Amino acid sequence: MAYLLIVIGTIIYVSIVLDILKTTLSMQGGGWLTSNFSHLFWKLMLKLSGRNGKSKLLARAGFYLLILIILIWVSSLALSLFLLLQSDIDSVVNSAKIPASALEKLYYSGYILSTLGIGDFTPSNNLWRIITDLYSFTGLILITMSVTYFIPVLSAIIKQRKLGINLSSLGNSPQEIILNAWNGIDYDFFKLQLLTLSDALLEHNQNHRAYPVIHFFHNNDKEHSVVLQIARLHEAICILEKCLSPECSIPKQEISSIKTALNNYINVVREVSNINFINSSPITPDLNMLKEKNMLRSNLNGFDFSETVQEDRQFFLTLVVNDGWEWKDVF
Repeated sequence: MAYLLIVIGTIIYVSIVLDILKTTLSMQGGGWLTSNFSHLFWKLMLKLSGRNGKSKLLARAGFYLLILIILIWVSSLALSLFLLLQSDIDSVVNSAKIPASALEKLYYSGYILSTLGIGDFTPSNNLWRIITDLYSFTGLILITMSVTYFIPVLSAIIKQRKLGINLSSLGNSPQEIILNAWNGIDYDFFKLQLLTLSDALLEHNQNHRAYPVIHFFHNNDKEHSVVLQIARLHEAICILEKCLSPECSIPKQEISSIKTALNNYINVVREVSNINFINSSPITPDLNMLKEKNMLRSNLNGFDFSETVQEDRQFFLTLVVNDGWEWKDVF
């Protein structure tokens, strides 16, 4: 029984430490435990909210998630130390040299991780002194890493909300983005907007890779939801490339920067997420407003989207649905 407690306690300790290091230092997404828990928690929040993107519960989900991640790290480390201490009845003694009870060992585990150092209980021999030191340093490092992790996370969340607001200024639908961009002659001002937005989107992508938890900070304001806005911009770029008449089209090199940023966004989210992507294509874009302005190709009978573009549209459909919205909200 003692060996089993040692094995379980060691596995928990190593797993949590690796998860903390991967989440806070790797800049390549969250650890296995943090990532899977985050997605399960988000699924629960979606279900409880009725998949309503306007739900205040979803708007608070990211805040709750950060608190729960810290609690999981702390409680798991405390549990691992408690299990190790339970493997030896004399591992911890009180001031009278009487072995501590199970409840007292649990208390000891908590205050060692918090580095309080009260001293009413002490390890009984050198082995348990070394293990106590190890967990004290782990607790100290956990506190430091949590602070250094969550501060940039909050900064990334602010930038994410700022990006959503900036993207919303382009238009409330893919058609409106194009109509606002076209001045009757060219897309000169739109090109300048795209350069600025490309940089902001690339920064958001790298923040998303380093801190995947920001994906769960949901904005319940539909007009400024970053997921909806990026999906909307992607649809507009697809229409610009494939559907407009030659005199209303835009040279490919002038949208290359935003296409690169959008492709990078797709790759990053695919890499760091555990989302099961929807295997059906979204509905075809509504082009009635562009048709009224005679901006469409004369031979446009359908949508000549490549297989890669259709896969990207499926990707955005999945993101929109998993953020509590519907595809019609994009339009």
